[in-house]
Amino acid sequence: MKHPLHHMDFIFQTRLGTYPLQAQCEMLAEIGYQGMTMSAWSKDLTAIPQIKAQWGLDVGAVYLIYREGLEAFVTNIFESLEGCSTIELALHSGNTVTDLDRMMLERLLPICERRNLQIALYPHARYGMQTTTEAVALCEAFNHPHLGIVFHGYHWYANQEKHLEQRLDAVWPWLRNVNIAGSRLSPLGWGGLATIEPLDEGEMDNFVLLGALQRRGFEGRVGVLGWESMGGDVYGNLRRSMIAFRSMEQRLAAHPEWAVLDPLPY
Repeated sequence: MKHPLHHMDFIFQTRLGTYPLQAQCEMLAEIGYQGMTMSAWSKDLTAIPQIKAQWGLDVGAVYLIYREGLEAFVTNIFESLEGCSTIELALHSGNTVTDLDRMMLERLLPICERRNLQIALYPHARYGMQTTTEAVALCEAFNHPHLGIVFHGYHWYANQEKHLEQRLDAVWPWLRNVNIAGSRLSPLGWGGLATIEPLDEGEMDNFVLLGALQRRGFEGRVGVLGWESMGGDVYGNLRRSMIAFRSMEQRLAAHPEWAVLDPLPY
């Protein structure tokens, strides 16, 4: 199937400055993306309700980080957000998941009930909640219909969680969104772990990941991660990822068996 393809707005935040919202949306629409994920620190959050009407793009999620001291900021995002119903939430109040994280979720979930919002926990390398295992444990503990998980192929790969099929099975009951990126393990990458690259670069086999999702019946949108470290032309990188993603989809439609691998011989 043809998934709605979104791009995270990090790619527009370069070493030289941030592209204006109009330029972001015009690029995404011209290339053929269906939407975007906005970062919570964007000055354009109040414009979300107008983006669909003006550029035909959905804002599928807002990415938000919780750290100790950001309680008021995080709560305000949940209380004020309009035009988007999903918040991808990274937790980073300590070196692992802490009681502060749990207390924050206890505060946020009633707001989600009242405002019909969804939290998609965002496992993030080098953060307190790094792995899908930790995100699943939180979902099991809270057992709340407004709490789910985003499976992020980049952070899964950078953390070297491995066991793709097992991790997808574990996440599946709570899966809300999927994010991907081209990547290679490298001390020169983000956090000294792995690079963030367009989908036609890197050693991470996103074709296999998409095949595993397809076999499980995933029909949702897919977000692409970009970062200032990519360098080069933002428009060109957006276009390369779009072409690579649609090519992978076409191959999966014609040859789904190609995405089922044998074990490594070593």
